[in-house]
Amino acid sequence: MTAEAKTETIEATNRSFSVLNVLIDSPQPVGVTEIASQTEMTKSTVYKHVNTLVELGYVTKVDSKYEPALRFLDCARRVRWNDDLVQTVRGPVDELAEMANEVAGLLVERNGVAVDIYCADQYYSGTFPAYNTRHLHCSAAGKAILAELPDERVESIVKTAPSLTEHTITNQEELQIELNRIRERGFSLDRQEQFSNVNSVAVSLQTDSVIGSVYVSGQADELSGKRFEENIPGLLLSVARTLASALE
Repeated sequence: MTAEAKTETIEATNRSFSVLNVLIDSPQPVGVTEIASQTEMTKSTVYKHVNTLVELGYVTKVDSKYEPALRFLDCARRVRWNDDLVQTVRGPVDELAEMANEVAGLLVERNGVAVDIYCADQYYSGTFPAYNTRHLHCSAAGKAILAELPDERVESIVKTAPSLTEHTITNQEELQIELNRIRERGFSLDRQEQFSNVNSVAVSLQTDSVIGSVYVSGQADELSGKRFEENIPGLLLSVARTLASALE
């Protein structure tokens, strides 16, 4: 196969997945107008793609808006992952969630995309998106990972970084300053950069095969002040050390 053949793609498929990515990233159902705005497609084009995805069973229509369908749960079950890693982090992350009384989890990077591997939300009674988007630049967990990567890799990952809230850092120079700050203090903070009214804290975690991070997320008005900037980071640093030893 030639190099040229390897780069051939189908534009219609790219567009369908662009629509899916908008729906997956949103904590609420999304309408055609908003999808068109985020994907830079016409509303008529979005309508055709989203209805095709509905027919295929990958998207569900909720009134006049759309969200990912339950079929993705079945897809997730069929994806093979490093069970040893999940089993190792489950106990410490569950304990972290209990101590923080917030959502805690493990995020890893795969091909420049954030992937939530394990999330413990059983000790939190509130309602907010208990997951991370696929973007690395806008969450504490993602930024903790970016701070561990070479500058050229960071540039390639965030060159088209979208703005998800008014607080999202998309300027390359500002993001580099933020990553340098993370390297200096040893943990990452997200102040409503990924979801409105949600703050998070994270510490990087590395093994021979995985670059990831452990994180705590909560409502911005509750996860704030000294608890946000000192207490929770202290818990995370301790858990990260425990996990690093367990994964050696």
